[in-house]
Amino acid sequence: MNEQPRTREPSGKQDKEWGAVKRTVGCLVAVLIVVGIPAAGIYAVVQWTQGPVHQVAENFHDYGTLCGGREIPGAPAYEPGSGPHPIVVFESARKDDSSQSKVSIRAGESDNPFNPEDPDQVELVACTEQTDAGDEVATCDFTSESVGMRSATVEITVYEARTGEQVGEPVELVGRDSSCPVMVTFKGDLSLYTIPSESQYLEALKSVVTG
Repeated sequence: MNEQPRTREPSGKQDKEWGAVKRTVGCLVAVLIVVGIPAAGIYAVVQWTQGPVHQVAENFHDYGTLCGGREIPGAPAYEPGSGPHPIVVFESARKDDSSQSKVSIRAGESDNPFNPEDPDQVELVACTEQTDAGDEVATCDFTSESVGMRSATVEITVYEARTGEQVGEPVELVGRDSSCPVMVTFKGDLSLYTIPSESQYLEALKSVVTG
């Protein structure tokens, strides 16, 4: 295993992840039926596997479950047209990885919907995923090797934190931030990709956040 500085690489499609969850639930229910578990027990298992991971967010990272299809019922209500609407933005650390990392936007600024002070203020969650990769646009030099960085097209989708319902239409753009990661750990070949810059996030999300 080679250990090199770490990247933030966009995720795979969320529908693939949710499809895997549903297949897992179906197999689990089938096993329970075979061993004779009562219907009430099966219903409880299905509810647990499909229900919210968090009823109320204790920290901002809890909202990352929205990118996997799990709402947070205790989040503030979202009412269109009565903005601003506090939002947190997530992107996956790696392609085809369900783990989400929070994106820092306007860090240090107070009273800004892109930088809410408390988790219980969040109404919206934006999830970023890679949809396509283009040409190599930069090279990152690490301790033992150099790695090329390719231009990536990403899709940003906004969800209501309380219900998990999609808000507006997804926005597709080509990430302009080609900054090299400070640290990355990987196996085998490594590909790096551009990600949206802070200004791109602000432009893509301002209408839904302020409206």
